[in-house]
Amino acid sequence: MLIKQYEHRLPSNYDMNQIRDRGRTRGALWNNAEGLVFKAFALRERARSDAPNNAYTSVYLWLDEGAAGKFVTGTGFKHVLESFGRPEIELWLPIDFRIGTAKEARSLYREDIPVKEDADLEALKQTEAARNERIGTRPDTVASLVGLDVQSWRLVRFTLSSEPLRPFDEGKGYEIVHLAAPGLAKLAADKAVTL
Repeated sequence: MLIKQYEHRLPSNYDMNQIRDRGRTRGALWNNAEGLVFKAFALRERARSDAPNNAYTSVYLWLDEGAAGKFVTGTGFKHVLESFGRPEIELWLPIDFRIGTAKEARSLYREDIPVKEDADLEALKQTEAARNERIGTRPDTVASLVGLDVQSWRLVRFTLSSEPLRPFDEGKGYEIVHLAAPGLAKLAADKAVTL
């Protein structure tokens, strides 16, 4: 598995309804993507839910790392490059993933946490898994995941919620325009999420 995100900062006067339309239109193309658990097409709108600027982002959970590489080097990513330029792509190794009971994802939250140099990584994983398990049992949780960036030694926590976007003090909040989730239902049915 692999977690991936890239974000495009947009001008303050950008019509964010264009992004909403793009997410709904292009999002449908991902509903059967091979090797993908989910892709969230999401945005931050300036001055809404404390967002300092407009932004368009995509957050992925890949079941198959090879499919992630194929996308970046293929024609699908070319559309991103032509529309918005080359983004910085963040990657994380998943250390915990939970599927909640909520179905429709309307908002996404991201938290970044530095990992201390002397941290016990096994204990950290256990603590994060226990925390993530609690989040996974909330009635509004569609999915929650924790990843580790082993270059900058930071944890990232993502939560997909069925509730509308609200102000979020711990990190960034996004409005989800479309969630393509070809692998989410299969993993939920198999109950086969082991990391």
